[in-house]
Parts: sequence; structure tokens; C-alpha cells
Amino acid sequence: MTKIISKLIIILSLFSITACSSSGGRIKGIAEPPQVSVKDVQFERLNWQGGDANFILNITNPNAFPLPLTGFDYALSINKIQVANGNRDQSFTIPARQTKQVQVPLKVSFVNIARMLPGLFGQGTMQYELAGSAHLPWLNIPFSRTGSTNLRP
Repeated sequence: MTKIISKLIIILSLFSITACSSSGGRIKGIAEPPQVSVKDVQFERLNWQGGDANFILNITNPNAFPLPLTGFDYALSINKIQVANGNRDQSFTIPARQTKQVQVPLKVSFVNIARMLPGLFGQGTMQYELAGSAHLPWLNIPFSRTGSTNLRP
């Protein structure tokens, strides 16, 4: 009974902030967005337009309570050009302060990759962004991971 009441309190607390905006990475001091990192990429069904890839992600829940995700959507951009996107509608739970490995499908567009290649060679750096939303039963939590890497030796 105590577990049910605890979960209900968490749900009601998070539900009450659905109209609130995030501040400094936190949603009104209650929930931190999940942290996402790429562990591996596996390509499948490639053709001249693009193909399918499976990204193996490590998703870390920095919160003191479990995150019951109903799915998430995401997009990968390189130098501000979206080169891949996807979604996952399968439910799973990430335990409190733990990391869960998740396989996510991604549609890759070779046309968009070709559009951004001239900029890569000219700039010598690549800026990337993995952005999306983690879907909870009562709320969507946005996440974004940006960075850059030097392409010159």
C-alpha cells in the first residue's frame, strides 16, 4: 500500500508541472531530464536514399524515483541539418539513479547527409545534436545533447 501511495504522490507531483517550463535542465526542481549517450550503431537495409539503423543508447535516470517511459522520439542533426530521426513507442521503466541500455530504430537520410558534407570539409569541425522527448504517461520530458568534434588531424 505504501508503494502505491508513493507512486501516486510522484505521479501527482509530476502531473502538476505539465504546464510549467523547464529551468536550468530541471522541470521546476522536480524532475531532471534523462541523460542519453550512444553506445553503438548498427546499420540495416541500406539503399541509395538512406536506410535503417539501430542505435544502442545508454539512458540514465538522474532522479530519485523511477521513470516509467511510454516511449520517446528523437532526431540527430549534424551542422544543423537533420540526418536521422525516429521514435519508440514501447513502454519500459528506468530505475532511480540507474542506466538502462535501449535499442532504438533510426531512419537515416543519405540525401541530408550529402547536403551537409561540403560544410564538413570546409569547416573542419562537426557540430551534432541529439534531441527529442521522453514520454511519460502524464508528461513529456525534452532532452538535448550537443557537442562538436574536430575533423582535422
